[in-house]
Amino acid sequence: MLLTRYGRQLAVIFVLIGALALGGAFLVYTNPPTEQVTETVYDQQVGTETTTSAVVTGETDLYPQGETLEDSPVYFLGATPNLTVRTVTDVPEGEAVTVSQRVTLRHRASRGGEVFWSTERLLAATEEQTTDGSVATESTVDMRDVNRTAANRQAEVGRVGAFETLIRVEVAYETANYSEELTATMPVVITDQVYWFDGSAAANRTHTETTRREVTGSPNTTLAGGLGLFGVIALLAAVRVGIVSRRGVDVDAIETELTRTRHEEWISRGDLPTSSDKQFISIDTLEDLVDIAIDSNKRVIYDEEYEAYGVVDSDIVYYYVEREEFEQWVGM
Repeated sequence: MLLTRYGRQLAVIFVLIGALALGGAFLVYTNPPTEQVTETVYDQQVGTETTTSAVVTGETDLYPQGETLEDSPVYFLGATPNLTVRTVTDVPEGEAVTVSQRVTLRHRASRGGEVFWSTERLLAATEEQTTDGSVATESTVDMRDVNRTAANRQAEVGRVGAFETLIRVEVAYETANYSEELTATMPVVITDQVYWFDGSAAANRTHTETTRREVTGSPNTTLAGGLGLFGVIALLAAVRVGIVSRRGVDVDAIETELTRTRHEEWISRGDLPTSSDKQFISIDTLEDLVDIAIDSNKRVIYDEEYEAYGVVDSDIVYYYVEREEFEQWVGM
């Protein structure tokens, strides 16, 4: 019944649903998800470190003559008076980097954290461009002179303030992407007999640059496949509905057959009277005719010749027909 009455509309609806589903599948497959990711353009480190060494040249029973002491926790003025200070700065290898290194020896006096006197002695200063990834600067200083200068200046300062000696390293570098500076200090502790360094002159810095870009992921094939399959099913359903609706279905015949099956116990086969002395009353549906039979405690007669149903009640014949031949026969 629905297919007969609304078959065309249902077919159009199924076509629309199928087209939308297939279109959605196409969009899902051709427009995969995207996301923003962060990528590192470069991640480079620059570092500087200063080391010390001294060759044994003085008389001593502690070390053999000519031995080189490196980064010793303590040096003896009499045995190793000449100190070599070596500063090495590591930069990115494989690209041109300009590096300037300046190493100084400083004496200064301070009070309450504020410096009121200072002096500086340049030990080494270099500037060069390298692609090897490393630059070294080396200088030698007589620590006996350093001790004399420190002792004299400290005697003048007395108890007015704190006196200190230190080695200061200043490094400036420049690449194609950035230019920065590094600074490090290394305090010197010196007496009449020994000297040592309280800590190390080292510094480093990391340079990082990132960028964001859009990355296309994989399409959701499960969703796209599901939508596509649903679309195909909908289109097939539209075709099927269209074919059935175009063939046509006799709705009245279907209703009559259902009623006949449901009330089979009230229907008998036989011949309906067709004489003109009878009053014939047409009933719209077999269902209504069966209700008349039930109410009057009669049976419904089915005449196969005319494909007509009737209830005979005295001179009245209530009838329902599927074809017009019966009405023509009785002169209706």
